[in-house]
Amino acid sequence: MTAQTVPGDIPADEAPPRTPWALALTAIVGAEFMLQLDGTVVNVALPTLQHDLGATVTSASWVPNAFLLAFGGLLLFAGRLGDVLGHRKVFLGGIALVVVASLVAGLAPSMEVLLVGRVLQGAGAAVAGPTGLALLAVVFEGERQQRAFGLYSTVTGLGASAGMVLGGVLTWAGDWRWSLLVNVPVGLAILLVAGNALGLKDGPANPRSLGLPSAVLVGGAVTAVVYGFVHAAEKGWGDISTILPLAVSAVLWIALFAVDSRSAEPLLPTRIFTDRVRAGSFLDLLLLAAVLTSYLIYLVQYLQNVLDLNALQSGLAILPFGVALLLTTQILTKYLAKVDLKLRAIGGLVVVLAGVAWLSLLDGDSSYATGVLPQIVLVGVGVGVAIIPFNMIILTTAPPEYAGVTAGVLQTALTVGGSVGLAVLLIPFTSGNGAIADTISSVFVWASALTALAILVAVLFWYGPGARKQAPAAQG
Repeated sequence: MTAQTVPGDIPADEAPPRTPWALALTAIVGAEFMLQLDGTVVNVALPTLQHDLGATVTSASWVPNAFLLAFGGLLLFAGRLGDVLGHRKVFLGGIALVVVASLVAGLAPSMEVLLVGRVLQGAGAAVAGPTGLALLAVVFEGERQQRAFGLYSTVTGLGASAGMVLGGVLTWAGDWRWSLLVNVPVGLAILLVAGNALGLKDGPANPRSLGLPSAVLVGGAVTAVVYGFVHAAEKGWGDISTILPLAVSAVLWIALFAVDSRSAEPLLPTRIFTDRVRAGSFLDLLLLAAVLTSYLIYLVQYLQNVLDLNALQSGLAILPFGVALLLTTQILTKYLAKVDLKLRAIGGLVVVLAGVAWLSLLDGDSSYATGVLPQIVLVGVGVGVAIIPFNMIILTTAPPEYAGVTAGVLQTALTVGGSVGLAVLLIPFTSGNGAIADTISSVFVWASALTALAILVAVLFWYGPGARKQAPAAQG
C-alpha cells in the first residue's frame, strides 16, 4: 500500500464521484483554518477583554486555556464519533457547535459566560477537526489528495500566527468581541458550502460501539496532561498544581489501557500504532508541534520585549514564516512529489533544525532583518516540506474503518506536543536572571535538541533494525 493511495476497501459511497471536489476542499480547509484561528485569535485581545469584564489576569488566562482543554480532551472521542456516525454528519455538527459557541462567547456579559462559550468552541473544534481531516483521506484521491493535504498542512501551520494578526486587527478596528463573533458568518458560510458539496450521505452505518467508558477515561487523561503542561508553563514544574494533574493523567492512561484490553472495540485500536512507519510519524508530529508552538510563543516574547514591537507588529513579523510555508506546500511540493515521503519528511526536519539552530544566535543586540527574518523563512520551508508527508503517511495507511480515530490521535499529538513544548522550553526561558535577551538563545538550543530528536526518531523507526521486515507503508 502506498501513502498516496486510498485503500480500496473504503465503501464506494464514502467517496462519491460526483462530489464537487473544489467546493468540498474549500469547506474542509476553510473550517480547519477557522478552528486554528480560534486557538490564538483572542490572545492579543486579553488586556482589553480583562478590562471590559472586570476580570483578573488569572481568570483571563483561562480564555485561551478553556478552548485548549476542551479541544484536547475530546479529540479522540470525536474521531470515534465520526467513524461510527459518519464523518460528514459529525463534521457539519461540529461546525454548527462552533458557530453557536462563538455567538455565546462573543456576546458574553460576564467572564463566566465567556468561558462557557470558549469550552463549547473547543468542543466544536474537537468534533469538526478530526472528522474534516478524515474526509481528506476518504473523499480525495491521487493528485487531488496531494493538493488537499498540501492546503490542509498549510493552514495548520499558518493558523497560530494568522490568529494573532487577525485578533490584533479586529481588536484595533473594533472590539475584542469581534475576534469571537467573526466565526458566526464564516461558520455559516462553511456550513452552506459543505452541505452542498459533501452532503450528509456517508458510507453504510457502522454498528460499532462509541466506547463511552474509554472516551471518559481518555478525555480525562488528555485534559489532565494538557492542564498539567499548561500550568507548568505558567508556574513551573515543582508546583503541586502541575504535579497532581500529570499524576492523575498517568493513572487514567493506565485505566484506559486496562479497559480497552477487555473491549471488543477499543477506543485506541492497536492496529493504529503497530506499523512502525506510522508510529514514528505520530512521535515526530508531537516533537515538531513542541518545537513550533514554543518557537512561535517565545519568539513573539522576544519581538515584543526586546525589539519593542507591539502585538500587531509582532504578529506581522511572524507572517514570513507562514508565507514560506504556503509557497513551499503549494509550489515546491510539486517538484518533490516523486521523492519518497519518508525522505521528504526527514529532509524537511533537517531544514527546520538549520533554522531553529540559527535562531539560537539571538541576543539583545540582534535585529529583526538579520537575526529573525531569514531564520523563520527557513523554518517555514522546512515545515512545508515535512508536514505533508507526515499527514499522508499517517492517514492514508491507517485502516479505513479507523480513519476518524486516527485523525483524532494525530491532532491529539499536535495539541499535547504544543503543550509539552511550552512547558519544557519554559525551563531555559526563565533560567538565570530571566532577562529574555539573555535566555532566548538557550530556548532555541533546546528547541534544536528536540528537532534533532525528531530526526533520530524518524531514522530509527523507519530505517532502524527490524524496519525492513515490515511491508513498505510510505512510498512517495
